[in-house]
Amino acid sequence: MRNIRLISDKGEVVTRFKLVILNLMTYNPNMILPKAVKLSFSKLPPNWSYLKVSVMTPVNLDITDIEFKSAIMQSLQMHHGKVGSLSHVDVLKITSMTKCHNDYYSCHVILRVARQHKQHVWSALTLINTFQGSRCAINVVKESPVLVSLLPSQTSPHIGHSRYRHQPAVF
Repeated sequence: MRNIRLISDKGEVVTRFKLVILNLMTYNPNMILPKAVKLSFSKLPPNWSYLKVSVMTPVNLDITDIEFKSAIMQSLQMHHGKVGSLSHVDVLKITSMTKCHNDYYSCHVILRVARQHKQHVWSALTLINTFQGSRCAINVVKESPVLVSLLPSQTSPHIGHSRYRHQPAVF
């Protein structure tokens, strides 16, 4: 997805859009933009990467965003040192724990990660093996530069399944 920037006649960036203006212009090709505004397309990659993470535990845990982010930051510090501790991670959503196969509980967490720190965060996540004093397995289910692709679709529940298939954790 390309970013669109509105640039004033002085060359200053006024505001930033997603693909909305192009969609409007395809429906209304005669759309008139103000004279002081011109469109320029940026082919730069997005600054953020979004991760959908699966957390499996043998115990039903109440996971909060602060505790989960703290566990990620501790793992980054322990496994990647100062470079890892500078990584930017935001917990956007945590689903409630549900019982899955073999009496295990699982939930999904959606994370926003700085694109340049994605590999560090990914490895730190998979190296976490205890959470709130209980054994756990954390796997990255899907990664995307666009947040919408990680959300479940109401029309087709199978859209968005990932190629990252992991076996259930053995405790």
